[in-house]
Amino acid sequence: MSVEDFINRLEEKRKRSRHMVSMTIRVSEEEEAAIQDLANHMDCTRQEILHDLISEYLIPAWQRIRQADAGMSDEEAGLSGASPSTAEGRRYYLLNTNKANSVEDHQMMLEEQVAAAFEDGWKQKIERIRSGDVVFLYESGRGVVAYGIARGEVLKAPHEGRKNATYYQSLDDFKRLDSPVSAKGIQQALGRKIRFVHTLTLLKDGEKLIKALEA
Repeated sequence: MSVEDFINRLEEKRKRSRHMVSMTIRVSEEEEAAIQDLANHMDCTRQEILHDLISEYLIPAWQRIRQADAGMSDEEAGLSGASPSTAEGRRYYLLNTNKANSVEDHQMMLEEQVAAAFEDGWKQKIERIRSGDVVFLYESGRGVVAYGIARGEVLKAPHEGRKNATYYQSLDDFKRLDSPVSAKGIQQALGRKIRFVHTLTLLKDGEKLIKALEA
């Protein structure tokens, strides 16, 4: 490895470390001892061991689930053929804000008050949302952080240098929540489990969540 390559690797590691967050896990004493033994053997820290485990196994597993979501037909994803959520024809959707892929994309949705998706297989799901539908913005790890009423017009914008890679709709009556409603809280309000990893989820009983948010 050249000196330049080494410096570039250090710079990349420094950039990544700026955006790292802490998390805590509980393990048994035996598991902790085994992890420490492995770290000592490999001459690294326990944190490096666990981060490599996440990078090598957990993130690829998450990516496979996401890819399956992108490849699902609307029927398989439960986005078509369903009755409107109310007599007026309003539907309720839970939209994952893409924070696990990009914090910038997540922030853009909140700041611009839009519902958006960015990649083939996912961005086309924005076309399912109709005028008057309610869209809940779900932030991975926190829960529903905002919601609004869709205008029904799909607009397109560049994303990371790619023309028309962003599909989005503006949300009227936009409300940011002072306290996010966690995944557990959402499921308690609905009285059932849902899959939060999907980009867009139709909530046939979404009026229950609205009542919980406005209570």
